[in-house]
Amino acid sequence: MKREYKGWQIEVSSYPSGHKWRPIVIVSIQTDGRREITNLRTPSDWLFNTKQESDEQGHHLGSTWIERH
Repeated sequence: MKREYKGWQIEVSSYPSGHKWRPIVIVSIQTDGRREITNLRTPSDWLFNTKQESDEQGHHLGSTWIERH
């Protein structure tokens, strides 16, 4: 799932982990002709019941990170 937030791109890919889902979150922005990319780490116990919930929580993590930077 890709979304734009305040000029940043948030890309979330959730994958199965046991019977739950875990998000991988990448945020990026294009400035001055170069792309800045940051992989956000999630805690190992950050597991969700559905892919949709995992994607949404991953997006929330990305937007919170953007707000702080």
